[in-house]
Amino acid sequence: EIPLRLVGSEMCIRDRIADKAMKSFIARYFRDDEDGTGMITGEFYWPRAEIMEVVMDAWDKTKDPYYQELMGKMYRGFVKEFGEDWSNNPFNDDIMWMTIACARAYQAFHEEIYLQQAEKHFNLVYDRAWSDDLGGGLFWRIENTTKNACINGPAVIAASLLYQITQNQSYLDRAIAIYDWEVKKLFGDDGAVYDCYNLEKGLNAWCSTYNQGTFIGASVFLHQLTGGEKYLNNAVMAADYTMEYMYKNGIMNNEADGDDMPGFKGILARWLSKLVYEENQTKYFAWMEKNADSAWMHRNTQNLMWTAWEFPTNEFPRCAWGCSAAVAQQFACLPYQK
Repeated sequence: EIPLRLVGSEMCIRDRIADKAMKSFIARYFRDDEDGTGMITGEFYWPRAEIMEVVMDAWDKTKDPYYQELMGKMYRGFVKEFGEDWSNNPFNDDIMWMTIACARAYQAFHEEIYLQQAEKHFNLVYDRAWSDDLGGGLFWRIENTTKNACINGPAVIAASLLYQITQNQSYLDRAIAIYDWEVKKLFGDDGAVYDCYNLEKGLNAWCSTYNQGTFIGASVFLHQLTGGEKYLNNAVMAADYTMEYMYKNGIMNNEADGDDMPGFKGILARWLSKLVYEENQTKYFAWMEKNADSAWMHRNTQNLMWTAWEFPTNEFPRCAWGCSAAVAQQFACLPYQK
């Protein structure tokens, strides 16, 4: 059973921890500019989009107006640097992350610019990335050599959000088609979500929290939108594989290398939380809490938590992206606010 947010309960303590974790993260890494824009310092394109998603997680779990203002500043700062047309980015997944962030912001705040950007850029990516090679699916980059989970899973989420917002059937049809391809080509019978399929080299069976997470999220959305039980079954299989096989029900303590991997676990946290709270799959909650507690216990004196959640956090973590995952994990343990 998941504890409710009640006065004096443990969940109230977690509320305070999540709030402190986010505010400490923002104090360390966010630059608030005088022109009404802002940005996470030291980060490039897609981690900035994903940190906007952490802000949206905080909004979903608290409804604190602070996060609406923060999201607006981050979005305007992104546009100040990258413009309103993101087609020059060769990575289709980068654009799709911003599409998701914008769609979620529109659902929350009903500011038209977010929906305009989400629709424009989903359609841009779909039109240039979908092909009949390998039976369908989206290409990762404009070179069109590999079809990756890192674009297909997020695209299902983006299309599902756009369908929720617009009720345009084409978005749901595309979500289902992309998802069916990912299941056929990149989803194992044991719940593993494989990295990619190369047109020349075949399958790369590497797994990550990033891809497990987006597949869980995509599955939950389609279960809710269609009622198909296969989607929920797939979400549970992917979550089981992640918790029981990848981590043996222990602390997530890897993915700390490179520029991309350190923030991956925050993506898993987001969509596993949706599975737990919206589909009542409570078996994962104790594991989620255990990881949130370990990350917080190993925070540094600035209340920052590096992505290796079983080790103490250095006083000078390498990047904001690597500290964002633990913030997402704290909010993932909280119930949604209506």
